[in-house]
Amino acid sequence: MGNVLRKGLLSDQRGFTLLEMLIVISIAGVLAAVAVPRFTNAIALANTSRVQSDLQVLNSAIVLYQAEKGEYPSDLNALEPYVLDIQNVKPPKGKCQLRNGDVEEITAASYGLSDDRSEATCQSHKLSAFGRKE
Repeated sequence: MGNVLRKGLLSDQRGFTLLEMLIVISIAGVLAAVAVPRFTNAIALANTSRVQSDLQVLNSAIVLYQAEKGEYPSDLNALEPYVLDIQNVKPPKGKCQLRNGDVEEITAASYGLSDDRSEATCQSHKLSAFGRKE
């Protein structure tokens, strides 16, 4: 009885042919080739949004500092009363998109101030430099 059941189960089992496997792998390769560039572009856009958000918060804090003290801050650490946990406000790692159409790798470890200290910067770029190409 055990042999009869075993033979019945084995005879009903089928596998995939080599051709079917090659077709499935080819389709998966085409989908990956389309999806990977879109995924990396999505990461660059997410990093760009984060940089824009951080720079906007820092610029608002600079305006508050200037209104209260009558001068611009000497460095970003002076904005501590206006920005919660300012030591941990850092640019993301990876690529970001500039309005001129370039995609740039973010290598800066922290944000900075413009030459006149009126705006926050990321790698010497002001807030208006980041975003999608218009």
